[in-house]
Amino acid sequence: MLRTNEHRSCCCDAYLDGDGYDPNEEERAGNVRIVSTAEPGWSMTYRVQCAACGREFIVKQIDGPALQWKWVPRGVKRKSGQR
Repeated sequence: MLRTNEHRSCCCDAYLDGDGYDPNEEERAGNVRIVSTAEPGWSMTYRVQCAACGREFIVKQIDGPALQWKWVPRGVKRKSGQR
């Protein structure tokens, strides 16, 4: 699950550094909202939005010995208070 870091502008910046963030767990924790998903299968794709700043990501599930997720930012991150 996501851990915040005082050196980042938003907690979602951590998604760019790792491949262990399951979007389903992040949604249950209230960190993101899953906007849409591809059909379930070996290479699942999610479209998610950060609950704090609204930044959107495309998340690709990577199957292997252990599940991994590649988070790719989509568009421009909003500043606090913007809609």
